[in-house]
Amino acid sequence: MSKLTSLYRQLEIIKLAKKGPFDWNQLENHLEKKSGDLNLCISKRTLNRDLKEIEQLFGLVISFDFKSAHYQLNHEESSENHLELLESFETIQAFGRAHKLTGKVFFEPRTARGTEYLKPILEAIENQEAIQIVYEKYWLWELETRVLRPIALKEYLNRWYVMAWNEKDELHFFGLDRIKSIESLLGKVSLPSAPDLESRFMETIGIINGPTEPVETVILTFTEFKGRYIQSMPIHPTQQILINDGHILQISLRVKINYELISVVLSHGDEVKVEYPERLKEIVKEKAHNIYQSKIK
Repeated sequence: MSKLTSLYRQLEIIKLAKKGPFDWNQLENHLEKKSGDLNLCISKRTLNRDLKEIEQLFGLVISFDFKSAHYQLNHEESSENHLELLESFETIQAFGRAHKLTGKVFFEPRTARGTEYLKPILEAIENQEAIQIVYEKYWLWELETRVLRPIALKEYLNRWYVMAWNEKDELHFFGLDRIKSIESLLGKVSLPSAPDLESRFMETIGIINGPTEPVETVILTFTEFKGRYIQSMPIHPTQQILINDGHILQISLRVKINYELISVVLSHGDEVKVEYPERLKEIVKEKAHNIYQSKIK
């Protein structure tokens, strides 16, 4: 049995578990319906092996309850940190079917994301080692060699960034898609005291976090239609609904005012209004005026 077949089957087991508890007969019927060109039917022994691999790969714990004779997803012991991997396999499935439906399924063009560098960077973080990279800055269009001491990885807008101490003990982000080559420098290195990363990332939208900028309450009002979108896809984990009366949606955020926040506000055009703070109002107003007045030659 191929590994790809196992992954497809495990994906179907996860989908079934996410719907609720299931027994052996329900699983057999589900896998038989989903088999198609692949034979996904299995024995109970293979299922036990699949459940162990699902926990290792996706962080999802599916256990058997002897009292009810049902398998169920254990939410308390499961982790959501592996959901991107799960989504990737679902995309693989979609790609597999898409070639049979030419002209019917349209994917966004995929650009280089530098994901091939995730493993060596993770190893450097785990072993507290340095890396040497050849890096291209967008605004300079030239290559430079940097020695970094990575401490964290963060994804934003489908791009991965490594947070690292540079040669001057300054903490910066570097986009993996702009790394041209990487070399691991063996040997433990000393690291300055790092900030609380979870709190640091919670303070902002995106990756830019000016250490001197204060965390502020931001209040935005959206039209009814746009408000539905904002409810289904919150702008930030701190998002709180202040007004939702069927005509407008007003929300509050607790974030620093940075480039990414301004970009998000501007992306909603005339369907959003900045209520507070005044400083953000003026920035957005000036940006909108510049767009209107712009004469690019």
